[in-house]
Amino acid sequence: MREEIISLLKKSCPAPLSGEVIAQHLGISRTAVWKNIHALQEKGYIITGSPRRGYLLQKIPDLLYPGELSEKLHTKVIAPGSSFIHHYHRVGSTNNVLKEMAEKGAPEGTVVVAELQETGRGRMGRNWSSPEGKGIYLSLLLRPPVSPQHTSPLTLLAAVAACCGISSVSSRFSPGIKWPNDLLIGGRKVCGILCEIKAEIDLVHYFVAGIGINVNMGPEDFPPELRQTATSLLLENEGAAVSRLGVAAGVLQHFDELYANYLEKGTDAVLPRWLEHNITLGRSVRIQGPGFSFAGTARELDDNGALVVESESGERKSFTAGEVIMK
Repeated sequence: MREEIISLLKKSCPAPLSGEVIAQHLGISRTAVWKNIHALQEKGYIITGSPRRGYLLQKIPDLLYPGELSEKLHTKVIAPGSSFIHHYHRVGSTNNVLKEMAEKGAPEGTVVVAELQETGRGRMGRNWSSPEGKGIYLSLLLRPPVSPQHTSPLTLLAAVAACCGISSVSSRFSPGIKWPNDLLIGGRKVCGILCEIKAEIDLVHYFVAGIGINVNMGPEDFPPELRQTATSLLLENEGAAVSRLGVAAGVLQHFDELYANYLEKGTDAVLPRWLEHNITLGRSVRIQGPGFSFAGTARELDDNGALVVESESGERKSFTAGEVIMK
C-alpha cells in the first residue's frame, strides 16, 4: 500500500495529489491514506500536506528500501520484483540472514540489504566496518545449475558487477580489482566481497555473495587502523555525497546481466570482463594463507579463475584462495 502511495505521489510531482484522489485510486479511506502518509514520513520520506492542495513528495530518503531499489531495476533473476528484496535497518550480517533464508527455501535472486551491520565480515575472517546509512551492505542468493567446482568464477563475477555498478554512478569512479574480488581506488580499498557456498560433491545448494561498499564514509567513519588503506566514494568525489540507491541498483543490474552470460557461456563470459578491471596481473605479489606464503609475479588466471604466480626461480603455482599483498 505504501509503495503504491509513493508511486502515485511520484507520478504527480511536482504537483500535489489530494488525499481524496489517492483514496479513490486505492479503494481505501482518507483516514487510511493519512495513516500511510504518516508512516512514510516516519520512514524518512519528506511529504508535505495541506487541506486544500493535498500531499506533495519533496524528498526520497537515500535508504535501500525495496520499492525504491526495485523501481531502478530491469532484472530477470536478481531481484526481479520488490518482494525479492528484504530490507533491514540493523542486522548482524546480511550473509548470515540470507543463508538462513536460503535454508528455508528462499528463491534464487533473493537480496538482503541493511542500513547497519553489527558483525559484518570480510575475507580471511576480518571484520567489515559498517556505519549506519553510509555504506552498502547487501547479499544476494544464487542457486546455479552447475557443479561446485565451477562456481569459482562467481566470485570474479561479483567483483566485476561491483566495479560496473560503482562506475555507472559517475565517471569519477574507476575501481580496479585486486584478485580475486577486492576493489581499490587509488590503491585504497573501497569494496570487499565475501562469497559463501553450501554444496555437496556434485550439487550446489546455494551460493551467497555478500558485497560491502564504502559509499558516504568520511575519515572519521573508519577505524584508525584502516584510515590509510581504505577509501569511500564520498572521499573520491571531493566530499560530495553519492546516492547509495544508485550504486546498489547499478550493482544488482550488472550482476543480473553478467550472471545470465555466465549461465550461457560459463567462465568464458567472466574472465575477459574481470581482466578489464584487473590491477593484479603483472605485479609483484605475495600470496599468504594459513600455513603458506609464496612470492613472485602474478602472471595470469587459469580457466577456473585461479591466480597463477611465478617465482623468481621460475616455479609456477596456482592459487584458488589466499591474501594477495601487492608490492
